[in-house]
Amino acid sequence: MERPRWTLWLPAIFAVVILSFLGATVLSQWQSFATDRAAREIAYNTAPSIEHLTSARAEIRNLQFLMRDELDRVERGQRADPRAVAHSRQVIEQEMDVYLTLPVWPAEQTLWGNVLRTQKELDASVTRFQDETARGDVPRATSTLALDFGTSATNLSAAIMDVIEGNAARAHDLALEIQRIRSRATYAAFGLDALATVIAITGAVMLRRMIRDHAELVERHRELEGVRAFELEQFAGRVAHDILSPLGAVSFALQLASQSGLDAAKRGQVVERGTSALRRVKRLVDGLLDFARAGATPDPDARAEIRATLMDVASELQPLADERTIELAIKEDGVCFARCNAGVLTSLVANLARNAIKYIGDSPVRRIEIRAHHCAEVVHVEVEDTGPGLAPDVEPHIFQPYARSHNATEPGIGLGLATVKRLAEAHGGRVGVRSVPGCGCVFWFELPTAPAAPAPEPVPAMA
Repeated sequence: MERPRWTLWLPAIFAVVILSFLGATVLSQWQSFATDRAAREIAYNTAPSIEHLTSARAEIRNLQFLMRDELDRVERGQRADPRAVAHSRQVIEQEMDVYLTLPVWPAEQTLWGNVLRTQKELDASVTRFQDETARGDVPRATSTLALDFGTSATNLSAAIMDVIEGNAARAHDLALEIQRIRSRATYAAFGLDALATVIAITGAVMLRRMIRDHAELVERHRELEGVRAFELEQFAGRVAHDILSPLGAVSFALQLASQSGLDAAKRGQVVERGTSALRRVKRLVDGLLDFARAGATPDPDARAEIRATLMDVASELQPLADERTIELAIKEDGVCFARCNAGVLTSLVANLARNAIKYIGDSPVRRIEIRAHHCAEVVHVEVEDTGPGLAPDVEPHIFQPYARSHNATEPGIGLGLATVKRLAEAHGGRVGVRSVPGCGCVFWFELPTAPAAPAPEPVPAMA
């Protein structure tokens, strides 16, 4: 049984299922990496930047309050104490230093420069204020606090606020990117899983169908073995019957020949009857052996001459043809060789000619013609008879083993034509039949031609 074409797709189907699941896994990992990268950007850059800048901005307001307290103390005639202002400046610098060590995204570089510039202005105004309060110069310290420090503090707070808003926007964009990544990856993973599921179901259905077909094939094989066993049983029974019948005649002839009182003429008839029965047994056994050997590998160097073989077969079958008043004719177009041995060619021609003699029936015109012609590549041999022809139900199966007409009366087991087919095809040839009911049959076979045997080299004369 030919393997269904769709079963060839099963490996591809399972490969797609595996690749789909692998793709879903890879996609999930890619989603995890992308979201982790964005989350790290938020956790370790934008959020800390916002945190430290907010602390610095709040400390700027606290520094302004501390400087006001320091100025009030000096106005009351108390000695200046710069420790609180110095500590506040240190807090601002620490927060700014931590922020400045964090990674900078491209749009943040401009804002970062503004923060550095305004921070320097703030530091310069605080330094002047501390110098002026240390000298007790209240008017200048008041002017520095109100004008220089106020302006630089406002500018630094605004610059810090711009950076805070930029980082907040950056964090918002990263959060949206995480959402988009998760959405795309989720849809793609669902799609791949759905595809893998559909293909897996399809593969399971095909696999189930293949298992069912295999089970049906096994069942048909079992049935075929049963049919062949039955045919073998029938074949063995027919062979046993066909062999035992002539052997019974031989046994009977031997019993008669052993009796005393038979004259020579009667004894000769009995012996001839037994000999004829033995010849029938030999022909039957030879036919079985030919059929059994028909599948053997032919000799590639073998060759058989067509004309000589036809003449030998005709001389062998002529007595049988005369017995049935059949004209046996030979026609051939010259010397040629077939690519087989002489025994195979003889079996082919003899089986067809003997089959024609056996089934010519009671036709008024009783003629069998064996024809042979050849071309450059094949030898074509035909055996034409004037018998009743083949029944339509028999012709398509005539070359199969045991094929016989339902109304056949001649003895046999239906192996002659099957032997012809196996022998011809084993030697690279073919067989066929043309039949017209009531007008006879033409059985034919073709074999590849073989070159003639090279002429022997002349033996040099002795000196």
